[in-house]
Amino acid sequence: MKRPKPQPSNSELLATVKQLCTILKSEGHVWDTHILLQDHWAIAHNQVIGIGEKIKEDFFACPNAILLKEALSKCGQNLSITQLEQKLSIKSDKFRALVPCVPSENITRINPDPSVASLDDRLKASLKAASILPYDENNLLTASVLVHNGCVSTTDRKVILQYFHGIDLPPNLVLPKAVIEPVIKTTKKMIGFGYSKSSCTFHYEDESWIKSQFYIEQWPNIDRILDKKINAWPLPTDFYTAIKALEPFSDDGFVYFDNGVMRSHPDEGLGASYEVYGLPKGPAFSIKQLKMIEPYIKTVDFLVPHGNHHMMMFYGEGVRGGIAGRV
Repeated sequence: MKRPKPQPSNSELLATVKQLCTILKSEGHVWDTHILLQDHWAIAHNQVIGIGEKIKEDFFACPNAILLKEALSKCGQNLSITQLEQKLSIKSDKFRALVPCVPSENITRINPDPSVASLDDRLKASLKAASILPYDENNLLTASVLVHNGCVSTTDRKVILQYFHGIDLPPNLVLPKAVIEPVIKTTKKMIGFGYSKSSCTFHYEDESWIKSQFYIEQWPNIDRILDKKINAWPLPTDFYTAIKALEPFSDDGFVYFDNGVMRSHPDEGLGASYEVYGLPKGPAFSIKQLKMIEPYIKTVDFLVPHGNHHMMMFYGEGVRGGIAGRV
């Protein structure tokens, strides 16, 4: 007879540790791997982004966050945690784990920027939209999002997307894209915004917070791209049906437009094709990038001049953006 597997823990502490782990790693500096438990707070800070959450437990310890998460996830309802010297003992029924801790002086407790303005989940929705594009830490534009003039803008240098949230925030905030994951993963309601010379903080209804440094460097003017004169029409109803049908046949990851037809290859005698009423002749776009913007595109102009090639400009509910065509 198989023994029953331990049931997942309903511990609120587990949910908190999972949230803190969104900014941490399994290896690295102590601030990349450990959290501070103190005065009914759990705090993580990787030197760029910080998270603070209130907890019921009263500890003063700095455990390894990943191991603490793994230990708590193996526990059922009968959970007990005992603080030992440089260890936390996690026990539940037949399971027990010893989670190593570091001395408390190795972790600096950070505090949030005091809330100075109201905030709501429209900002979360805009950051979620920005999360569709990957980021590269080696370049400012691909490592950050721009919060400016009631919008969040993001780019990977091939696709640009701007989402209007309409909240009055300080201008030209260039935030690391790494802050997006903890913000969109929390189910708590945003209520406040704090700000200083080098950081900002999102406050939540249960007193938890997410703090992020921001870049001093500024984005270039993106209005010259997004404010182009366009002639947008509703997206053809079978546009994405065509893309998904042609994707297995594409050798280079692109689809090619002809008059009223989409092709997997630039030449008519190769691969596959799909009739799509209204497509113009000429442009070619990355399948991967087109699929990224699928949730947000409602109207489109496929042939917008941009330098020595064309862009596809797209629009949706509170969203606008563009994709560079193949040169």
